[in-house]
Amino acid sequence: MLALASVCAHAGPISFTIAGPGTTSATSSGGVSTLSYALNPAGFGTQTWQVQGIADAAGDYSFNWDYSGFHAYFSVTAFLNTSSGQTLVNAGPNNCCTTPSAGFNYTGSYTFTGLQAGDTFGFNLGGGNFDSNNQLNGTLTLTQTSQVPEPGTLALVGLTLAGLAAAGRRKKA
Repeated sequence: MLALASVCAHAGPISFTIAGPGTTSATSSGGVSTLSYALNPAGFGTQTWQVQGIADAAGDYSFNWDYSGFHAYFSVTAFLNTSSGQTLVNAGPNNCCTTPSAGFNYTGSYTFTGLQAGDTFGFNLGGGNFDSNNQLNGTLTLTQTSQVPEPGTLALVGLTLAGLAAAGRRKKA
């Protein structure tokens, strides 16, 4: 039974980092990562932050995401894309008080498929405004919903189970 436990390794929770202008922070615990940014003044162009994690094993990684923030009131935009180019949020430009103006909150889920151990993956997020209250504040919370064993591990588990079954049949005979 010890052999079976050793081949059932799962990918662990991913810890993400955030990089971009202004003040950023990242915390991770138990499969939940909270990534924040604050920029004031933000300038009058689009700003982007990069969120990255590294796959610790081959497989698929699924996340529920919650992106909320405040990008002021006039001509406000907000976006969230995967690092592979999939658009998850593309909002604005809107004026007060239609989302994303005066604050926003978007939620969803996404699965990164076919990652190999050591692959870097993540999200790009941000936005802009043309407001005298020229600030950008946002938080992306990622909750990992799967820790999928790599395909090779699944094959090894299957072979181990088949071997244990064959050994059990031989003992009974």
